[in-house]
Amino acid sequence: MDKAMFEKCKRASFIKLLGDDWSRVDGFDPEEQILYVHDEDSGEEYSLDMEDLKDAIFYEIKEIKDV
Repeated sequence: MDKAMFEKCKRASFIKLLGDDWSRVDGFDPEEQILYVHDEDSGEEYSLDMEDLKDAIFYEIKEIKDV
């Protein structure tokens, strides 16, 4: 796992896999380099490694503050 992918996994709130699969990130194990996710449609939980994540799009939730 390269440094950029490691950072994405640490900060991700949601990921989108190939197709229309959206998953909520439940956690990241930096030692095992496994991302734990919860499929928003099926409710199933998965653990994904680098190979599973190579085409994923990572999303992060940020607070929207008053301007």
